Amino acid sequence: MDDDDLCPAERFLVHGRLVRTPRRGDDRTLVLEHLAAQVLAPGEEASEPEVTERVAALADDPVRLRRDLVEAGLVGRRQDGSRYWRERGTRHDDEPGARPRPPDAWD
Repeated sequence: MDDDDLCPAERFLVHGRLVRTPRRGDDRTLVLEHLAAQVLAPGEEASEPEVTERVAALADDPVRLRRDLVEAGLVGRRQDGSRYWRERGTRHDDEPGARPRPPDAWD
């Protein structure tokens, strides 16, 4: 993959990690959608420890990123915080590095 194939969200990441959330709304949405595709695939559900581990691999502040994904409507969570799932698909779901869809995933 060369630089022309990189997702535009990559310009906000340092070695694939979110160090600082972009201030501009469109850039923030772009980055959150890109990272959501790496945390949970459409139709995938995971426990809080699994999600936290995945988010920690992508961000210096994993708790904040997890909260930002939920607040952006990209990731849903049970009220008790025990389970998480993807709320909607994004254009980033087919990018290299995106989580593979489970066999019983919704489309």
